[in-house]
Amino acid sequence: MHSMKWMVSAAVLSLSVVGCGGQAEEGSLATGRVAAPLTDGNKLFGSDTLKGALISANTSAVAGLAIEGKGSGAGEGCVRSGSGTFCSGRQQTIAPMSRDFRSTTNACANGGPSGGTDANGNPRNAACCPGEQSNAIALDAVNLWVNVNNDLTNGGVPSITMAQAKALYCGTDGSGSAAACGITTWGQLGTTSNPNGVIAKYRRDDLSGTTDTFKSLLGCTNFCADVVTIADGALPAACAGQGSATECIGELVSTDINAVGYSGDSARKVDGSGNARNKALLIAGIAPTAANVRKLITDPANAYPLSRFLFLNENTGFTKDPKEQALYDWVYANKASFQSILVGQGFIACSGTGALRCGGAANDGRGAGLCKGN
Repeated sequence: MHSMKWMVSAAVLSLSVVGCGGQAEEGSLATGRVAAPLTDGNKLFGSDTLKGALISANTSAVAGLAIEGKGSGAGEGCVRSGSGTFCSGRQQTIAPMSRDFRSTTNACANGGPSGGTDANGNPRNAACCPGEQSNAIALDAVNLWVNVNNDLTNGGVPSITMAQAKALYCGTDGSGSAAACGITTWGQLGTTSNPNGVIAKYRRDDLSGTTDTFKSLLGCTNFCADVVTIADGALPAACAGQGSATECIGELVSTDINAVGYSGDSARKVDGSGNARNKALLIAGIAPTAANVRKLITDPANAYPLSRFLFLNENTGFTKDPKEQALYDWVYANKASFQSILVGQGFIACSGTGALRCGGAANDGRGAGLCKGN
């Protein structure tokens, strides 16, 4: 997985690399192929949820990357054959992602289908392109944030069911149709403290891995028409000064008692004295605590229902750009420091016995998800 120096003669030169967002001429995927150059300004696209943590790691590694966020779908696309909006072809070898690889987004970089078998005849997961490896780095809760003064249950601990969360955002059947989308006030969720308050609903955009996780776990296909989309790079004026769509959702909720928005833990807001400005709802009576989220590994049936893994995914079949390599090497050479950054951002360490042990002690979480690098 480390950078490799290539020595080739004109007689055997068969690798062609084009600039800025273009693709190498692929053929069959071979370990060590050079990655397409990072585009303007050495931008690295990926999870908006992980943007702050990766900016800190990039600074510590002195890697020289420009961490862009924009969503897990953008990062996945730029590792594969392009995301359309942000890169026209494969231009990255690593991507921070708040979900695992998916077979339904973006073609494989070499034009081949997902799944199939590797060079040794072993089956490859259908979600994986050749060479892709899922590197789990931490756990997270997708939180449903409300204003700290929103007393949903008139004095009790605020909690809604998974069915209520689904109906709130996607309608009772998850279709997002007008007929299914009837929840518009807090009273319809059972509160007596603010029953007539009209709910302002916020969500991440469709490139977001948080959105993918939210829809998948709730059984949603489309959102209700009254749900407002917050996209990184196009933040509303009310979010001036916020660094990402995730932070924006936290800001919108913290300033409106009738607002609700889903995002990762980095949307948590505090005032200058450290007092909370928003709070996460319990889901089915289960709080998004570290202990309840870690049950995703040990006791998934009793875990916080919107728990997930976070990833620093890669394609091991291509040589990393030197700046990517510097970041990647720093992460795995300084696992405890990187985990401290993640925990400082509100994410949850997979284990209390060692850093980055999302897949056990042997591999530091590398290959712990769907894709094994084959």
